[in-house]
Amino acid sequence: MIKKFRIAEDVDVVMMECIVDEMRDLLQKLVSGEVLNENNYVLSDLMDFCISLIDGQRGEIGVKSGSWCVAPSAKGMPSDARVYLVFFPTYIAIAILTRVLLDYPEIPEELPEYGDVLRRGFKFATYRRLRGHGIGAETEMIEVLEILSSGGVMKYLSLNPDFCPELLQILKKIKEELSDALGRGVTSGSWGEDYVRAFEFVKDC
Repeated sequence: MIKKFRIAEDVDVVMMECIVDEMRDLLQKLVSGEVLNENNYVLSDLMDFCISLIDGQRGEIGVKSGSWCVAPSAKGMPSDARVYLVFFPTYIAIAILTRVLLDYPEIPEELPEYGDVLRRGFKFATYRRLRGHGIGAETEMIEVLEILSSGGVMKYLSLNPDFCPELLQILKKIKEELSDALGRGVTSGSWGEDYVRAFEFVKDC
């Protein structure tokens, strides 16, 4: 299981996708409660991973501050690659940090920068309004909602609306759009996107 966030040294798509997959696996194990039940992953390992996220948050030229881009640089990166290599790892990172904040508050209590880093991540997450790329934009949006929901992001923003009102407003707008579609009997999108499932992720916003 991943113990340190890292940025690929070269433009190696397989390596970058592997990093994102490992982050997603950690999030899933946080949700299921498996993380600290494994002999090789203790609370200090989780804290070290959070520290690596704090240290690894990006802010250089070529991408706005607040992301967890896994590529060496985002300069000149095409839009579809930005979704997968800049935005998705950022969604996963803020979901992990939020889940840790809710379930293991002793970790952020030890890390003074935690809140500011998380807020910048939330802000960065608003820049595509949670949408994906091209014809898969809605499908990817629903995947993003699932990631954020699994991390407790919706719950946290509902309890702390001033933490990132921009992200909360986007979630509320998505909820409104889905509610309107479902109210008209439209339960899926043009490419089979499941609106009923999507609404479950945002219903408490």
